[in-house]
Formats: sequence, structure tokens, C-alpha cells
Amino acid sequence: MLLTTLRNAARNITKESLRDLLVDSSQTRKQSAWLKSELAGMADREAATPPRQRKGNRQEKAKKQATSYVPGNIILQVLGAGGNGAPVSLFLFTDHSRYLFNCGEGIQRLAHEHKIKLARMENIFFTRNTWPAIGGLPGLTLTIQDAGVRNLALYGPPYLDSVFHSMKRFVVLQNLQLTTTDCTQPGQHHFEDAVMYMKFIPLKRDEHITTESKCNDQVVIAYKCKLKPKPGALNLEKCVDHNVPPGPLLGLLKNGIDVTLDNGKIVKSKDVCDPCEKPFNFIILDVPSEEFLPALQQEEQQFLSSDNIDCETTIVMHFTPPEIFENNCYQSFLQKFPKQTQHLHLNSSQNTFSGYQAAHRVQYQLNQLNPRVFPLLGEATALNTTGDIINGLKKSKLSAEDLSLNRYEIELENGNEKDNANVNVNFVNLKPMTSYHLRPKKGLNRTSETILNPNEYIQEAQLLPEFPQLLDKLRSDYSTLSVNASCVGSQQLPKITFLGTGSCVPNKTRNVSCILLQTLPKAFVLLDCGEGSLGQIQRFFGLRQADEIVENLKAIYISHLHADHHIGLINFLSKRLDFLQSKKISKKILLFAPKQIEPWLNFYNEHITNLSEAYELVGNASLLDKSFNSEDFQVNTGIASMRTCLVRHCQHAFGVSLVLKDPLNHSVAKEPVKVTYSGDTMPCQDLIDLGLNSTILIHEATMEDDLLEEAKMKKHSTLSQAIEQGQSMNAQHIILTHFSQRYAKLPRLQVNSDSEAIDSLTNVSIAFDNMQVSVEDLQHFHLMYPAMRALFAEHAEELEQRALKRELKLERKRKLIDS
Repeated sequence: MLLTTLRNAARNITKESLRDLLVDSSQTRKQSAWLKSELAGMADREAATPPRQRKGNRQEKAKKQATSYVPGNIILQVLGAGGNGAPVSLFLFTDHSRYLFNCGEGIQRLAHEHKIKLARMENIFFTRNTWPAIGGLPGLTLTIQDAGVRNLALYGPPYLDSVFHSMKRFVVLQNLQLTTTDCTQPGQHHFEDAVMYMKFIPLKRDEHITTESKCNDQVVIAYKCKLKPKPGALNLEKCVDHNVPPGPLLGLLKNGIDVTLDNGKIVKSKDVCDPCEKPFNFIILDVPSEEFLPALQQEEQQFLSSDNIDCETTIVMHFTPPEIFENNCYQSFLQKFPKQTQHLHLNSSQNTFSGYQAAHRVQYQLNQLNPRVFPLLGEATALNTTGDIINGLKKSKLSAEDLSLNRYEIELENGNEKDNANVNVNFVNLKPMTSYHLRPKKGLNRTSETILNPNEYIQEAQLLPEFPQLLDKLRSDYSTLSVNASCVGSQQLPKITFLGTGSCVPNKTRNVSCILLQTLPKAFVLLDCGEGSLGQIQRFFGLRQADEIVENLKAIYISHLHADHHIGLINFLSKRLDFLQSKKISKKILLFAPKQIEPWLNFYNEHITNLSEAYELVGNASLLDKSFNSEDFQVNTGIASMRTCLVRHCQHAFGVSLVLKDPLNHSVAKEPVKVTYSGDTMPCQDLIDLGLNSTILIHEATMEDDLLEEAKMKKHSTLSQAIEQGQSMNAQHIILTHFSQRYAKLPRLQVNSDSEAIDSLTNVSIAFDNMQVSVEDLQHFHLMYPAMRALFAEHAEELEQRALKRELKLERKRKLIDS
């Protein structure tokens, strides 16, 4: 009977009709018979529904059954805390709902790594509409669409709807319905569901205040959220006192619905239930610059006041950057909250770890093979110097001292003397994966925070079967070379750094496409820049060196307009604009891309931030018939010529070939280095012609060989096809990249200790994220394959099992056809 009640609630039957239905047993029996026939019909319809739509149907049904009930568990989870290129983002999840506050670049990669399920998320709230807050949204919408989500509601500043309209060329939403709410419009002041009531508080920028801030936001939105109290437990003794019979009426009373007994007596839910919990608020606050502080002061009563005298503000989640958080005006605002209020800071300057733990794990293990090709990430080095890295066993529990709140002393200085009015404000610096349990009210929980443990990662590799022996053999092979391949000087150019080697969506070990090409000591070129590419540079090189690279970035090449190849572009252009405004640089960056990217850039320039001063657009199609080899370009980049060709993938997809001059100006004539990059493509004769006699071919190899039909359907290449392309153009070295995310660690290559198998791949290299190579490194890359296969043996075995299952499935199909 309770199940019937739930189903009826899912069909939006009113409380009154539901109560009548439960009291009238005859009507209940009729309803049961109808329900059985309806469910039988639903089962037949579901069997004929495509899998993705079927998944969406199940999620929709589960949502309807749960949304009318106040959840018993509500947890705030920090996804990104702003360290080293990570987004600043907060995730709120309950028994049946998911909410996201801000969606910067890299958010879905963090969610995937830490097993945060986004499939049931249907509401995203933005504090800003600029790229740091919305950069991860295009990729996220495509991902949750594939997960079966049908409706997504966006709340925030103006132009959220226009953002997606301008992206329609590369963000194709077929099954996902988007609705946007401008929280600054009259009549749009709140959001309400079964979990909470949320009030929108717009803060408008005061343009009369002149500061050195690089903030481009015109309005930001703060959110004041009041959780709906959970009903008290049903008191059975009180039910007996009120003569409530056993049965479905108890369920109605438990869920806050008043009922009428057979004798006409009305029993109220509050009369037979224990008192509700005390309601409380939490606030999401983001003040990006000093220009918003006057608006914060004007609206402070909205933050401090309470609609209910018993309602208290429990926590304030601060997305505010460190320089504003430490501002005296901002701190004086915080003093006005009750003393018991906890202030949690996501964007603290003390957050030095991004949270991408899996990338460090793989890098520490690959570093044992060749420290030059797989250097430790700059982020890990910085953490080691600050003591934030753990070299012992990973802590499972934190001490009381670890869980205690930090104290931030507000110091208002007059000359060298402190003001006597100083007070202390409680605040906590949050790290990735810190959680706060709002219900049950357990408070802060740091036990799941991400930490680095290098000893653990290295020990994992050393305990693998055969790996120590093969590692010793690899080192022995290196020692027999005339020049030790692992210790060659670091000034060899060109140098290629792979920042993203996966396809479609970011994975915890492979980000989406991005390659950094260093052509001169102070000249860099990007080949594609998928989501999170700038963060990859910051984590690989460290923040200081990353700024130098962006300053010396001469050109960005975009192969085609799929989201996984250019969503990170805005971040680079924003950074370049900052350098232009601060007079660090004076020249625009050359942006080589399909001309069809213009509408998206023009929209962003007009409505969000004007980046037009940061770049000069050159259409890829203009390089089809003649090389781009201007004298200024040659001097700045060391690139003698640059040509493109159309490739077989989507409309306006290009491959590119770069001919590099001798970067170090040797007196002895040196053969020019030719680098060809395929972008995404099926086998293509035009690309072979373009890249003829290349020194290095970087070619996509999305699928393994037995997925040829799938590769054709998606217009990608298999491993063997990519190698054959390189052989056809007589390339000296072939680097395979852009692997399907099913090959998170190592693609399925038939490589073992057999010398014949290794000899067949002497000029073939497998790209990994955070891999850095020169031409000299590529000559000996194949020596690492046996140890590499042993390192990822478990992953290789899983791929073999999948391939065997596919083969058995095909064999059964062939037998059925033959019979």
C-alpha cells in the first residue's frame, strides 16, 4: 500500500484525492488493478525504448517518486578549491537531488576521479557569468546528456541563455532541455523545492571605484539557502491516543499530511509527530573585486536577517578570492554574523593542491622509467616544499587538532600600531573533497580530502609482478647507449609537451586534446586547447613558469570546432589580456582556427569580456593554398612555414604541418624539423601529402584495431591506421595520441619482451598526459614498452578481456547469420 502511495504521489495526485483513495478501500482495489495493467504496458514500452532514453526514463521516475519528501541526508562537498588551475566549485547532494554552485573548467574531471555522480544533477547556480565560473559547463552538459539527464536548470547573472545559443555549433544538445533564469530580473528572486528555499541576492559592480582589479563581472549573485526542516519522527503512542488505525494513514501523518478518521475526527500531523529540527541557513558568497564591496554593504541586512526567529545561519561558503577576503571592509562585514557562524573559504591562498590525485600517481610511476620524459609535476614539487605532501602512509583519520578551526586575526594597522578594536573571526580553509554534513548535523569532515603520497605510488609499482626486473633491464639498456637517453641535456628543441591525450571527455588520467610545442627558448605554440589546458600547464610547470609560457605563447592552432579541442581557449586569451593590460607584453597572439569560431568569440567579446585585443584570428582555410611564413612570424616563433589541409572528420577540420628552423642557430647546417599534427581524422591522403617526410607525426589513434567499424562511424583512426599513415608519409617518428577514454592508461598494443615485437615499433611512441619529449627522446622511446606494459598489466588484461568478449559476440552473430 505504501508503494501505491508513492506511485500516486509520483503522478502528482493531490493530497486530498490521495487521502480519499486510501480511506476508500474499494477505490483502492480498483486503483490497484488499473496500476497493474498500467505497469504491464509500461514494461512493454520500456523494452522498445532505446537504452539512453530508457535510462532517462528511470531517472525521471525515481526523481518524481522522491521529490515530495524532505531528505534525511544533506552534504556539501568541495569539488574544486581553486588551487593550481582547479575550479572553485561546490556540490550539494541529498538523498534524491544534486545541485552545483559554479562550474569552472575541469569540474567533470574532478567529479569523475572522486566518483561524484552528476547524473541526477538538474540545477546549477552561478555566482558569475565569466569564464572561471562557467568554463566547464559546455563539456558538462554533453556528459550529463549522455548520462540520461533530460532537464537542466541554470540560475545566475544575465546572458546564460545567450551563452548556449552562441555555442550551438559545437555543443549539440538533442535530449537535454535547458532552462535559464536571470536572477537579476524582477520576479526572479528565489528558488524552492522539497530540499530548500533559496533567495537570490544580486550584487552590482560600482564602476566609479577605480582599482587595479582585472575583474570583468558586472553583477554577481549570492545565494542564501534555508533548508526545509525534516519532520519529526512519528510517535506511535500519540497515534494510539488519537485512535489512528494501523495502515496507510500513518504514512500520511509521518509525511506531514493531516488526515480525517472514519468518525470524522481530524488528526493533525504535528499532534502525533515529534518536533521538527531547528531550521538553519547557509550562504554562498562571491565578491570578486573591491568594486562589489559597496553593494555588499548595502545588502548586508539580507545576509544577516532571518525570516524565522528560530532560524540560524550555520555556515557561509566564501568563493571570494584571497585579496578581497582579507580586505578590512569585507572582514568587518563578517564580524556582524553571530559568533557561532562558521566561515568556510574555498578560494584561499593556502590551497596549493588542485585535487587531481590520479595524474600524480601515474606520473610518479612513469617517472621511474625515464625522469626526463616523465618529470614530476611542478605542483608536486611546490607541495613538497610547503609540507603539504605526505611521504608516509596515508592518514585515514585526522586528529582533533587537524579538525579544529583556524583563526584569522583582523589587523587594522595605523602606521605600525594595531587598532584596539581587533576581533577574531572563525574560518576554515577548505581543500578538495572536504565535506560538511548539514543533515545529520555532523559538521566538517576532512577525512576524504585529497593528499599526495609519493611513497605509496612508487611502492605500488615496485610490488607489481615483473616490473622491477623489467625496470632494471630498461636502465641497463639505457646505460649501453652511446648517450644516456634519460640524461640528455634539457636544451634540445623543439620540445613537445603533451597536456591532453584523451578524446571526447576528460578522464582522471587523460585530459582532452592539448599539445605545447616549444620552438625557441622563449617561443611556444599550442596545438589545440581542450578544457582545462591552462590548468595542465600550471600543474606541470608550476605557477611562475606557467605565466612565463603564456607570456611567450606566440600562436594557438585549433584543428576543428569540437568542444574537446577548443573550450580551453578563453582561459588563455583572458590570461593574455591580463598581460597586455599590465604592459608585460605588447603583441597579440596569433589564433589559427576555422573562421566559424568567430560568432562564439564575438558573442563573448560583446556580452561577457572583450578579449579582442588579445588575439588576431587567421582562418585555417587561408593556409590551404599557401604557407603562412611572414618574416615577423618566423623571427618570433622559429617556424619557417606553416600549411594546413582538410582532413576526414567533420566540416572544417584541418591537419597542419610546421617546418621549424634550427632553434639554436648551430654553425653547422642542420636539417629542418618538420612536425605534422593530424587533429581528428580518418586515414587521409591529403594529410599524407602534407606531412611527407615529416620528422615527427602526431596522429590521433582513438580506437583499437578490432573497433574499425566504430572508428569509421565516428570518423576516427585506429592504432594501426595511424601507424600506416606515418609509414606512408615516411615520417621518422610517429606519436599516437587522442585515445578513447576506455584506454585510460595504455592503449591495446601487442607489445611484450619479444625483441621482434619491439623492433616493429621502434619509431612509434605512445603519448601520455604530462609527457615531454624531443627528437632524441623519441629514438629510444620503444625501450620503455615492456616495463610500461608490466606497470599497467591489470589495465592491459582488462582490455584483453573486453576484446575477447567482443570477438565471442561477433562469432555468435556470424553463426546466427550462417544458420
